[in-house]
Amino acid sequence: MSLVEATVVLAVISALTAVLAPSIRDYIDASRQARAQEDVAVLAAAMSRMLTDIGETFFLRDGNGTTTTDPPSRGSTNRVNLLVGNGMIPTIETSVDRAPGNTDWDDTLDTPGASADVWSFYDQLVANQPAYRSAAEMNVAAQFDPDGGDEGNSEFYWRGAYLTPIVGPDPWGYRYMANVEFLGHPSGSSPSENDVVVLSAGPNARVDTAFAATTPTLATDSFDDIHALVSGGTR
Repeated sequence: MSLVEATVVLAVISALTAVLAPSIRDYIDASRQARAQEDVAVLAAAMSRMLTDIGETFFLRDGNGTTTTDPPSRGSTNRVNLLVGNGMIPTIETSVDRAPGNTDWDDTLDTPGASADVWSFYDQLVANQPAYRSAAEMNVAAQFDPDGGDEGNSEFYWRGAYLTPIVGPDPWGYRYMANVEFLGHPSGSSPSENDVVVLSAGPNARVDTAFAATTPTLATDSFDDIHALVSGGTR
């Protein structure tokens, strides 16, 4: 091949690269977003299945016990408010934070069983931590019955694992998160109007969704965040 021919070939390759590169980049971006959308949907479905199995409408720190009366573990102070997956912590928009002392998207994952109300998807949905009632405990004659008080019950127990062992990160390397504080509601209080959101911060690695989001907020203020909503049937 002569120098002129080689130059022509290189010019053609360069031109094709310039034309195709944006399309390839768009395809990769679309694939990442599609995967993140599928992942948050899977997480939301797994959460709903677990809550149905254990007969609860919210997550607990120390399990639902095996007592025949309403156990202390169901107290509002023991409820989990935030679930997170593996990965880096995304940037949190200041406008989506709440007042100091409340759970927000940027709360860190503490040791399970500590005073913090943040747990991992892995703990709750894969490893059965902090130890919800298991199938092995179903031979107890009288179990806590979330529907009927202290009658014997053999229906509600942890049937997981509900996910594969690895939960995240999202396609951009950041953790998935869920504001499970808004599942269910403490006894005697009104149901929350906030949405229960499982999210990825999306391509810009910045959470724009308010922790206490509502449907209008999701529609107007979430930018490129990728969401799935946990079914209202589990509230």
